[in-house]
Amino acid sequence: MRAEEVSNPYIYFEAIESCPKFGKAFLGMGEMEMAEPPKSIEEILGGLSDGIGQILNEQKALGSRLEALEDRIHQIEGEEEAPAPVHSERSVMFDYRVLEHVRRYTILDVKGHKAEMVSTRRCLALRDLPELRTRYHTGSGSREIQYAYRIIEDEQEFEPEWIPVEFKTASGAGADYSAELELPAPIRSSQLFELRNVNKLVDTFVSHNEWVTLVVEYPTEKFILEVLLPSERMVTGARRETSEGASQTFNKRRVIPRTVADTGQISLLWTEDKPLTGRTYTMFWDW
Repeated sequence: MRAEEVSNPYIYFEAIESCPKFGKAFLGMGEMEMAEPPKSIEEILGGLSDGIGQILNEQKALGSRLEALEDRIHQIEGEEEAPAPVHSERSVMFDYRVLEHVRRYTILDVKGHKAEMVSTRRCLALRDLPELRTRYHTGSGSREIQYAYRIIEDEQEFEPEWIPVEFKTASGAGADYSAELELPAPIRSSQLFELRNVNKLVDTFVSHNEWVTLVVEYPTEKFILEVLLPSERMVTGARRETSEGASQTFNKRRVIPRTVADTGQISLLWTEDKPLTGRTYTMFWDW
């Protein structure tokens, strides 16, 4: 169309009749001019919030599907197993059996300078116990340790209070050795009791690659190992593995970080039924 024809309206109608595509384009320009006014800021933010929520839900569902897929792969391929420990339950007489062991590490600042570990074991006494023995692990960094126990009776209306106990460590080389807890009264055979230790940790998780370890020293029905990290730090990767001795590692699995709804903390969780006595269970993460 020539420039001098632009001002002539009849030429537009002729162009529309002769070329439908041109007509649609021309009419579309009118529709663009009559478009609705832009949405308010509140409407835009509401739409963004809905979109972010949908993305988070999709990520959570994807994590669950990945876990299910990994479980299925391990069922098909079969996990690599090491031979049973030499010091099996049949050949060693233990003082007590652990029915459930819950150990939770809470890192209190983004730099990893301050942390707390609470370990609670519900146990069944296998003989009369005038004192308790447990594994004492110093690890890296500075720490303060407090031990306590309580007897669990049948049909208790209220939970019993924790009784603090003093401890002494056996002399020996290395960072791992036994702690002997002095009890005010013996624990009788077949009694249920709980043993708790609270560790205040300083400068323990200050590197970008960290880990926590749980050694199954007594026969254990189940353990729950959890690490809670500040929401401000991003976990770039996490995994877990089982080991025996210095060189045998197996059952390596990926750990999917979860967000705690109430606090926003990042949770790394490992639940294991029937762990083998004498083995070491370690969870690693990069952040």
